[in-house]
Amino acid sequence: MSVLVGQVPDRSADAARRLGVRLARALGEPLVLCTVTHPGGSAADEVPAEDVEGVPVEVVHVADRSIPGGLARAAHTHQAEVVVLGDGPSGAGTVGARLARAADVAVALAGASPGDGPIARVTCAYGGGRDSAGVLAAAADLARRTSAALRVASFAPQRGPTVPPEAGLHAVRVVVETWREQVLAAQRDALASLGVEAETLAVADTTVEQAVAGLDWDSGDLLVVGTAAAHAATRLLLGDPGAAVLRAAPVPVVLTPGAAVNRR
Repeated sequence: MSVLVGQVPDRSADAARRLGVRLARALGEPLVLCTVTHPGGSAADEVPAEDVEGVPVEVVHVADRSIPGGLARAAHTHQAEVVVLGDGPSGAGTVGARLARAADVAVALAGASPGDGPIARVTCAYGGGRDSAGVLAAAADLARRTSAALRVASFAPQRGPTVPPEAGLHAVRVVVETWREQVLAAQRDALASLGVEAETLAVADTTVEQAVAGLDWDSGDLLVVGTAAAHAATRLLLGDPGAAVLRAAPVPVVLTPGAAVNRR
């Protein structure tokens, strides 16, 4: 098993390495630094293993016409539990979104704030769909293996009133409270089925992005989201709540296919 860092040309390799080191240390796995170049191209300068203190490092080079394809092949060869990229929020055309669609391995996106130090909390973005149980199981497994706290959060837009305030505001409050009660009950049931405990939250705001931003986030946090959100982002479904959570995430994101991260 390993944690594989994709050192993608013209992207934030430093952010990916920093997050990769954090995950490798937390999971107790070696780190593989992988560069993908076009067949016949020259490999990028290798990063010496001594640059990552305390974590065994292997540096590899893969020639492939497709960066996601090369990373998927390297992940299989090195039995990667997760592939780490320097991408920000997953959107159409990003390597992270394309890899999440093509591979059966978790994909971690460092973004602008890869963080340092131990992983302190894992937040599962719980959407309530058919893949939610698997995503929660993966988040719980990641929290257990990294000795981090687990938090489950659902996000929704709070619709603005379209009728006079004396009636409309009350109606909005009723809808939001009903949603909150239902989703919190679903979260508790899903946690009980796994036999784990966690903080549960249901946050509504004017937009999903504002709901995500309104939650407290720390430098030791990771956000776990199902790969269905990446699929929505790739299709440019801007109204999809999962894609909105990805766009707003202020901490590194782990896109998981829904199986516990990621045991072969």
